[in-house]
Amino acid sequence: MKITDSQTPAKLIKISNNRAAESHPKESLPARGRDRVSLSPQAQELLSAQKALAAIPDVRTDKVEEIKARIADGTYRIDSDQIAAKMIREALSDDD
Repeated sequence: MKITDSQTPAKLIKISNNRAAESHPKESLPARGRDRVSLSPQAQELLSAQKALAAIPDVRTDKVEEIKARIADGTYRIDSDQIAAKMIREALSDDD
């Protein structure tokens, strides 16, 4: 069955023209003032936390130097049993 509507193309053109007119703001409107932004207390707290984190160095140079010195003089030992136990604990806690 074929359905025809002779007004459909005209309706589409009218809708298209209306949308085009809506998408272009009128240039004759005067500016009403400056835009303002205000942050919520939570956003301000987050910003302050981000700034505090940015101030913390990524590398703890004192720890790195201590481990380097212990490796150099042969006193740095790794407890493989302790590492394996911690890996197993973490793997089991991730499954929950």
